[in-house]
Amino acid sequence: MSQNDGYEFRLVNPNTPPAIKTRKLGFAIAFCVVILLQACYWLFANSATPFVLGMPFGMFVITLLIVIEFVMLIVLYLLESKEETN
Repeated sequence: MSQNDGYEFRLVNPNTPPAIKTRKLGFAIAFCVVILLQACYWLFANSATPFVLGMPFGMFVITLLIVIEFVMLIVLYLLESKEETN
């Protein structure tokens, strides 16, 4: 058996070029920041008076962050599927 018994999390393959490793790490950090912004949205979106697209501002911020997460996951999926075909 190997040292870690197959239980590990790899963000990138060991033979990935450094530029792609940096890009993937930046993407992962940006994704984590967007997710964490949802927990702290009340710091900058605690008002109900400005309406954006018919929603109170707090609800709009939450909806916007969910849409951003969805788009980032789609981009990640497309990048990984492109890598697997190569």
